[in-house]
Amino acid sequence: MLVGDKDPTRAAACEARLTALGAPVKAFQGPASDTVPRMVAAVPAGALCCAYVDPYNLEYLSFDILKTLAALKVDLAINFSTMDLTRNVELEFDSDRRRFDGTAPGWQAVDAITKASKANMPGEFFKYWCGLVEGLGFEYSREMPLVRNDQGRPIYRMVFFARHDLPKRIWADVARGPNRTLDLFEGD
Repeated sequence: MLVGDKDPTRAAACEARLTALGAPVKAFQGPASDTVPRMVAAVPAGALCCAYVDPYNLEYLSFDILKTLAALKVDLAINFSTMDLTRNVELEFDSDRRRFDGTAPGWQAVDAITKASKANMPGEFFKYWCGLVEGLGFEYSREMPLVRNDQGRPIYRMVFFARHDLPKRIWADVARGPNRTLDLFEGD
């Protein structure tokens, strides 16, 4: 198992917890842009993998990282920060910010996003991002649980991408709950 974190203390703590459970683990310390290529290089050729990507916010959900991971036989479970997107998508049109450019390259030129109402802009951005990941050869699962904070506000959506139906069926069983099967953006 390969784990990484920008914070060396957190990476070491995660490694220690997994080692205590008997898991073969190696920690990588540093920003994902540096550690993911090293992780990919450490994966044995032909290994089946699942990458869990949990960025602090959308600025750290680099599409380049997903492209690097796509070189593997990998499924992707990604925490997509709906809270960051909803709060900041309009602000990201400011040329001084542009934090979302690495997440979804070219998003500011997409008519569906630029012409959307303020309320629909996050959904259109999310659809565009899903399409970019699909362009790497993945399909997304319809089951995208929306995780809420203690006040009931959505903070992120668990999105699962795979290249084959079996992992998507497994994910569907795991992610499905009484209110968790939804259209792409229902419930936001």
